Amino acid sequence: MVAVSENKSTVEATAANCLMLLSRVGQENGGDYKKRVFTCKTCLKEFQSFQALGGHRASHNKPNNENLSGLIKKAKTPSSHPCPICGVEFPMGQALGGHMRKHRNENGGGVT
Repeated sequence: MVAVSENKSTVEATAANCLMLLSRVGQENGGDYKKRVFTCKTCLKEFQSFQALGGHRASHNKPNNENLSGLIKKAKTPSSHPCPICGVEFPMGQALGGHMRKHRNENGGGVT
C-alpha cells in the first residue's frame, strides 16, 4: 500500500507542476519568456501575430498600378460581334444573340 500512496503523490505533484506552467502562459514577465516574432519571407518585416503576418503577405500578391492599368485597358477594348444575316454589329455576344431572335421570328423559326 505504500507504493500506491507514493504513486498518487507523484501524480498530484506532476499535475500541480503542469497547472503552474499553464497559469504562466501569456505572461511577459516570466523568466525565460521570449515574445514570438513572425517574419515575412519576402520583405523581412516582423509581426507579433501569425494573423498579422498573413494579412501582410496577402499584400505582396496584389498587382501593382502598372499591371492594373494594363488590365483595365484590355478590358475596355470593344470587340465587335456582327450579325451574319444583316451585318449589324454589337459590342457583346449576348446582344447579338437577342438580335438573332428577330431573324428567327421573321423566317418562321429557322435561320437561313
